[in-house]
Amino acid sequence: MLLVCTQACASHQRSSRSADRRTQVVGATVETRDPLLAAVLTQLALVPSAAHHRAVATEYRRLGILDTAFDHLTAATRLDPRDAAAYDARARIWRDWGYPGMGMPDAARAIYFAPRSAAAHNTFGTLLAAAGLIEQARHEFQVALSLDPEAGFARANLLRLESGKRVASVQSR
Repeated sequence: MLLVCTQACASHQRSSRSADRRTQVVGATVETRDPLLAAVLTQLALVPSAAHHRAVATEYRRLGILDTAFDHLTAATRLDPRDAAAYDARARIWRDWGYPGMGMPDAARAIYFAPRSAAAHNTFGTLLAAAGLIEQARHEFQVALSLDPEAGFARANLLRLESGKRVASVQSR
């Protein structure tokens, strides 16, 4: 019986190894198929920086790969703990995932590090609106417009809020 088990185990190990080889990715991945992503990944490999991590995150977000975008934004905040743009982008991902409350600390950090950023105030407003905090959201959209009267995204969100429509669908950038 032990001999049979050993042979079976050895046979299983051989088939597992060959299965591992069979399941290796052969061909193009999104990182090689998408020229914009490939370019920013190359920049990041050459010069690891918060800005390059944000650029990579932007491309992954464009492709709808939010978990990897989030990871690169986290890497950016580790390299530069004052990176308001990275915190703002992470907050948007939390919002897009349907967890506005989880994004509020990141949005607050973005505003703390960039208090004059209309985009950061707008993002915070979208999180507040998604959480049902309408008056606070209205205030953030108004702050965004006071900082940048040309901020169409904040104006659109404020109008959506006033009309009772869903706000989080309007992006900051």
